[in-house]
Amino acid sequence: MAGAGGVYTGGGATVIMDPPPVVYVNVFHEGSGPARFLKKKAESVALTARVLAPRKTGFMAANIFVDQNRNEKGQYAFGYRVYTPVYYGYYVHEGTGPHVMSKFPGTFRFAGTGAYFGQMVFTEVVRHPGTPAQPFLRDALIAMA
Repeated sequence: MAGAGGVYTGGGATVIMDPPPVVYVNVFHEGSGPARFLKKKAESVALTARVLAPRKTGFMAANIFVDQNRNEKGQYAFGYRVYTPVYYGYYVHEGTGPHVMSKFPGTFRFAGTGAYFGQMVFTEVVRHPGTPAQPFLRDALIAMA
């Protein structure tokens, strides 16, 4: 079922995850039985993705949508996509590696620990350890396949 580069095939459909977190489902004839069936499947993937999406505020989970694909001219094309327009959706889905965050001097502020317990600490650079990937759309797609 799984192919290279985020391409999944099976059941007469091709699913392309490029770039994540967008899932495209391509069908041959719009309005046909397979198209209606895959629209229901795309809505099921979106519902499952809303359940599996990580929650801090619930904003990203509430903003997972199903939309019909469009061609280069902006006209409706065959197939559907499941996506989230939230700007940080890609980073949650794919994760981030360790990186250095820097701002103007003294702009990072946090409560101290150890010898600095109870004091506010100011720094210019923070070494972020990165975040693990939480591929909620991919997992929803695999759960529905």
